[in-house]
Order: sequence, then structure tokens, then C-alpha cells
Amino acid sequence: MAININSTNTTQVGANKTAKQSAPEAELTAKSGNGTNPASSGDVVELSDRGRVMESLESSIQSLPDVNQEKVDNIRNAITNGEYEINYDKLASAFRQFENEL
Repeated sequence: MAININSTNTTQVGANKTAKQSAPEAELTAKSGNGTNPASSGDVVELSDRGRVMESLESSIQSLPDVNQEKVDNIRNAITNGEYEINYDKLASAFRQFENEL
């Protein structure tokens, strides 16, 4: 970061040191968010095609609910009505597979 020693604005640098910044530079540094590199109005970020696809997938995933409420309701109703059947062979197989992966 360049230090302008002719300015009146100062910012804290380190424990007991002060660095001076010009008003426009201080404003740009504040807008950049990290305090180290001033934001520039000419900076542009463009995503590749793959990046755009990933961004689209991420937003699609974020919009999905964490729980499939319809499936939970169906299982809850089946248990309440005494209609829920447990396939013990399938359950035991899943336990064995899980333990083998440990």
C-alpha cells in the first residue's frame, strides 16, 4: 500500500504506528473490505463457462430444503397408522456396509 505523507487522514498500522492516507484512498480501502488493497472502479471479475455453471448449481442447491418434508410426513403417518414395515435384511446390510467403510 502506498502511503501519502501529505494527507491529513491517518489510519492505524501495527501496534503503535500510524500511516497517512488521502481521503479518496481511504474511501477506496474501506470499500475493498480487506484494508490492504484499495478497490478500483476498473476491477472486473468474469467467470468462465464452468464457473457460471458452478454458480448456477450452487444457487439451485441453496434453494433446496434441508429435509424432504413430504417423505418425512409419509413415514410419520405410516408409523402412526402401524403400516411402517422394517426390512431387517436391508437394515443389517446397510449396517455391515457402514462398518466396512470405517
